[in-house]
Formats: sequence, C-alpha cells, structure tokens
Amino acid sequence: MKLYDSLTTKLKEIDVPKVCIYNCGPTVYDYIHIGNARPLILTDIIIKYLEHRDIKYKYLLNITDIDDKIINKALEKNMTEEDYTKKFTNAFLEDIDSLNIKRPTAILPISTKINEILIFIDDLIKKDFAYEVDGNVYFDISQWETKYGMLSKQNLEQLNMGERIEVDQNKRSPQDFILWKKTDTGKKWLSKWSLGRPGWHTECALLIDDYFNNSIDIHIGGIDLKFPHHENERIQYMAKNSKEIAKVWVHNGHLSIDNVKMSKSLKNTISVRDYIKDNGSNSLRYIFTNSNYKQPLNITQELINQSKDWVSKIETMLKTVNWSSAIGEVILTNQTPIDEDFNSYKYLTKFRAIIRNDLNTPMAISLIDEMCRNINKQIKAKMVDLTFSKLKVILDILGFKFEEKKLTPEDIEKIKKWKSCIDTKDFEEADKLREQLKQENII
Repeated sequence: MKLYDSLTTKLKEIDVPKVCIYNCGPTVYDYIHIGNARPLILTDIIIKYLEHRDIKYKYLLNITDIDDKIINKALEKNMTEEDYTKKFTNAFLEDIDSLNIKRPTAILPISTKINEILIFIDDLIKKDFAYEVDGNVYFDISQWETKYGMLSKQNLEQLNMGERIEVDQNKRSPQDFILWKKTDTGKKWLSKWSLGRPGWHTECALLIDDYFNNSIDIHIGGIDLKFPHHENERIQYMAKNSKEIAKVWVHNGHLSIDNVKMSKSLKNTISVRDYIKDNGSNSLRYIFTNSNYKQPLNITQELINQSKDWVSKIETMLKTVNWSSAIGEVILTNQTPIDEDFNSYKYLTKFRAIIRNDLNTPMAISLIDEMCRNINKQIKAKMVDLTFSKLKVILDILGFKFEEKKLTPEDIEKIKKWKSCIDTKDFEEADKLREQLKQENII
C-alpha cells in the first residue's frame, strides 16, 4: 500500500508483515463531532483492507482523559473528573460502534500510563533535552532547530508566538513546550518535580514508545493536529529514541459547514450521534469516502442529500436482489462477470489497486457505481452473476453497513402475492402489500 507522507510530501510504500498504526483519539470532554470521525473512518478503511488481505496489524488509539477542558466541565457539572470522563468515553465507544468502526487493537486512556510518562520525561531530562523550572518540566527546542518544524513545514523564526504558543516566563525559549505541569487544580499526580499532570503533547509520544516498543508504520490524525501537537510529539520521540516516530504521517483535511471551518469555539459542530440520528451512518461514510481524505471537505445540505440518495440507491438494489432471488424471479449464478468481448471484469483486483494507491476511495465509489449499473442490467435479464457478491465484499471493506433481511416463508408468500396483484392489475391491493413490505424493510 502506498500512502502520502506529510513529512516527506512523498508517496511511501507500506509493505511489512505486521502494520503498526496509531491514531490520535478524542479528548473526552464532550460528544465527538463529525470532524473527529473523519480520521477514525479513514483508519477503519485501512484496517478493513488489511483484514481483507489477511495482513496482520496492531492499531492503538488513545483517550485523552486529562485536560483543562475536562476539569472545567466536570466542575461546571458538579461531577468528579473520573465520572465525567467515563461518561464521554462510553459515549465515544457507542459512537464508533454506530459508525460501524472496528474497535482498535487497544484503546488506552492516558490516565492509566502516568508512571510510564514520568519515566519518559525523566529520560528526556537525563539526556538534557528537557529541563525543570519551579516544578514544571519543559522540552528544550534549541537543540532541535534543524529538525523541529519539518512536519508542519515551518522554521522557528516563522512560528507565531502570540497565536499558537503559550507564553510562559519559565521557558528558556518561547517555542519550548510543557511536559509536566505543576498545578493545584483538578486531578494531579505526585512526581519528583511537583504535584501535577502531564502535558498533552507527551501523551502520544509515550503511548507509541510504550505500546509498540519501536517506531510505527502509520500515524493518522487530522491536519489541525499537525502543529503544534504532532510536531511536538515527533520531536520528543526523536529526542528519546534517536529515530523518527513514524514511517508515514497520514493527515486528513479540515471539515467545514457551509463554507465555515467547523470548530467547537464557533459552535457550528455536528455531533456524530445527531448526524446518524438524522441521516444514518452510511451517509457520513459516503461523504468521507467520496472525497480525497487529504482535501478539505465542505458539508452542505445538498451534499448530505446526495449521500442519502446514493445510500438509498445501493440499499434498494441490494434488497431487490435479495427478495427477487428468494422468490425465484432472479437467478444468482457463480459465473464470473464478463464484458461483451468475454473479458473478465476483475472488480476486486481493480478495487485493491485503487485502495493501494493512497486510498483513492472516490475511485472506489465510481467502481461501485459501475458495478451497480451492471447488476441492475442483470436484474432485468433475470440472471445475476458474481458481480453481486464482489460488490458486497467491497462495501464491507469500505465500512458500509446494509441490513440483508433473512426472508421467512411468510415474507416470501407476501412478496409473491404482491407480484401477483401487480400482474392481475389489482393495484390497490398491490399498493397495500408494497407498503407493508417497505415497513418490514424487505423492499
């Protein structure tokens, strides 16, 4: 599989017997929104493709359950931080299940790894890459001037101190960032430096170092995390281990709502659970899959309507093959699909090549549309070949979930009666039966 690497800006081949993947998970202070879902669905497609090819993988997702936002929200709701984060961690897991996302190999809340973080930070101090001032520990950027900024394509002079970098008089340099924060508010842990809690940027570096015991193959996250979070994560890992943290950095593009960048501060986010309730999970998956993952994506009502039309088209076709084959109106064959010149349609081969080429999922959607047109022609001809089963495999790898109802003898009799009413032009009765079959999710 070739993936675009944000660090080198080149396509890189991933060809290892076991693929190690890390994805930046949520800070559990609220329900996740559809922007948070984009890297999760992106990773899910990679995972499902690896499983399809019988390639082993390890996939780690973190949960940030230590954060100022959590402390403030818990106080506001008069809840303990533990109860508050438990509520939204459970909500997050419910949401990824609703999105038909396969659970990662491991999901680790950072609060379970405090001892390991303390050792990690202490190692950086011993190597003179970090320093302590008044109970706070900072990473010293000055020794990494030639490496820092490579991921986000900035140099130290370009970095805007006022906007993105916290001003702190204890720092030797404005670009230094905190690894351990001395605090007297919220949950805190005892370290040799102070009572405090870890800095956000140390979480992912530590988890990768601790869980994989090596650098990883694929690091995934939203482009908004590239600076400062991923930049700071990368430099810490390099300082401790003298090597890159990841072979490939995969960043997905921003989401906008009606041409305004989606942001909780602007209060224009759409929660995953609200989106699914209104439009279904297949709709969101189609929107993400039908666009290049690297590109920004503007969510509009027109786009949502288009996605729902596409999902409905696929659903109708799948149901039609299901019920028409059940009553013998259409025959399912084991024949390989061929064109007019008797050349085989190698749909799965084409699909694999599409995914291997930097996850070209819009091309995969085009392939699905081509297969559906072929199947609809076959339905009219009363004979459906293996295009149908191959389509279901591809839909499954892309993470779409369509219910295929197992029809009972009673269901089959009702379908036959409906078709008979149409043949005898008893349209009033046919309409009644059709409505019943629709309600029962059969047609």
